[in-house]
Amino acid sequence: MDNKKQNWYQNDPIMQRYFRQHISFLKEWGEERLYQIGEYCAGPMEERARYTDRDGAPKLIRYNRQGEEINEIWYNEGYLQTVGDCYEWGVVGWRYREDVPCKIPFFYTQLMFMLMSKAEVGFTCPVTLTMSVAFVMEKYATEEQKKEFLPRLASMNRETLHQGATFLTEIQGGSDVGSVTTKAIKHGEHYLLTGEKWFASNCDADGALILARTGETLGTKGLSLFYLPNKLKDGSKNHISIRRLKDKLGVRAVASGELVLQDAIGYLIGKEQEGFKLMAEALNVSRMCTATGSLAISQRAFSEAFTYVSERHTFGNPLIAYPMVRESLLNMIVDIEASWTLVAQMLLHFDRVHTTQEDSSPDTIILLRCLLAMAKVKCSEQSVLHAKEALEMHGGNGYIEEYVTPRLLRDAQVNTVWEGSTNIMALEFWKNMFRNQSDSNQNILLSFLSHGLNEASLLAYTEEQEIIRQELQKVRSQFDYLAQADPVTQQAHALHFLKSVTQLTCAILLMQQAEYGWKQDHETRMIKVAKYYCNRTYRPSQYDIGSSCIPSVEYFDEIVSDFVNGKLVNV
Repeated sequence: MDNKKQNWYQNDPIMQRYFRQHISFLKEWGEERLYQIGEYCAGPMEERARYTDRDGAPKLIRYNRQGEEINEIWYNEGYLQTVGDCYEWGVVGWRYREDVPCKIPFFYTQLMFMLMSKAEVGFTCPVTLTMSVAFVMEKYATEEQKKEFLPRLASMNRETLHQGATFLTEIQGGSDVGSVTTKAIKHGEHYLLTGEKWFASNCDADGALILARTGETLGTKGLSLFYLPNKLKDGSKNHISIRRLKDKLGVRAVASGELVLQDAIGYLIGKEQEGFKLMAEALNVSRMCTATGSLAISQRAFSEAFTYVSERHTFGNPLIAYPMVRESLLNMIVDIEASWTLVAQMLLHFDRVHTTQEDSSPDTIILLRCLLAMAKVKCSEQSVLHAKEALEMHGGNGYIEEYVTPRLLRDAQVNTVWEGSTNIMALEFWKNMFRNQSDSNQNILLSFLSHGLNEASLLAYTEEQEIIRQELQKVRSQFDYLAQADPVTQQAHALHFLKSVTQLTCAILLMQQAEYGWKQDHETRMIKVAKYYCNRTYRPSQYDIGSSCIPSVEYFDEIVSDFVNGKLVNV
């Protein structure tokens, strides 16, 4: 009853659908690589993830046998092999290569990233951070800095690779970045940084982005961004020490530590006192990866649960025959389909702004930031729920560490706080919704949703379309009310508003996916997904006791069973 011996791309019809729909121009160049990664992640990578989580977690080695302080981290060989493999697959590097058919979009590399995250998000955390550092260097470093640092950050050779990290959090601040106290003093062509960082993941990275204060300006406006190498040009170690490693609930594979800097050498990126704006771009990449990594956990949880309940028999029947189990699986896959629509739009807009640069207008950038916030919150919260559901469907076995379900639950929880907690993301979402758009009729996200709803034309869900139109009007009214409210009221309702808009966005995007499936193959499954999601969200009374519809009877075969078994349902 173990779901690891698979090919996670071959057995992921949703990922294959989005590949065909949005990046089919890379089919000849890149799809075979996804099949290869899918097999690798379900095999060797998963085996090493199990060992690393239970017995092979990183350890801080403070002294060598001569008593000299070395301050190095020990990693097990399987971890080193796997992380090196991930980079050599090109999950970071393909974006910066010239021997490619085009500039490789994040949409493609995030599919690679998701396959890896199904095995272990602790393995992919360093990949995320390296991707973030490379992205900021690509956009804001000087030509000289790009020439010196970017080739190694983007290397697809583990011998020349420089892993990246972002050192942001301090003990007194957490999400309050404006309270950073680390100081940076100009010293010739570089700066000397002194201070402490409280929660630094991939803390022995070869190069990190770090915020430090230059001058006396308070708050985020006084912060500058620096590239902090672990080793200096002469090969000596920079003045960075690791005080201790964090003993974390999950993602044990990645080393997260407390750092002390004492006149550490750093190189200014961009201009002084513009650091927070630049670091925000690194955070956007990390939030993108947090969303996709969370969705990968949800899909792994669903796959493990489906496999287990299909094979496990109790009271004379397979578990999958029981209606409550079927309804749990149904709700999980519908949640996953809804999250996929949001993630796809996030990736498309990320590439539109940053890869093809076909639309880098202020409105599109705001829309992207809203999609990032919605995807990060929805996917991270649902991955926790889905990991819990999968554990419960395994019964007592789900609580045993020999199964993957405990690790999925522990690892999923970190995504709700990584790169901004849910509350912080809600405030970020409201700030972007309200920015230069105080009228709902002019708001870029609400206009995007209105346009998407107007494009839905299938007669199969005209009733649901009208319900969603009414909900869109409600959201417009909520926006207009909050736009005129005082800051306390805005903050009090920010998370409720975020979740309300996210539900509406997913409902509309699911309709668009249903249109795509119908036009391509006359497929009816996504029509049912869209209808069920809409009714479950806005008309749950349709499924009350005594109603004429039992979801596990009405929808399970077409939405779950036939789909998982590779039988797309057509008229």
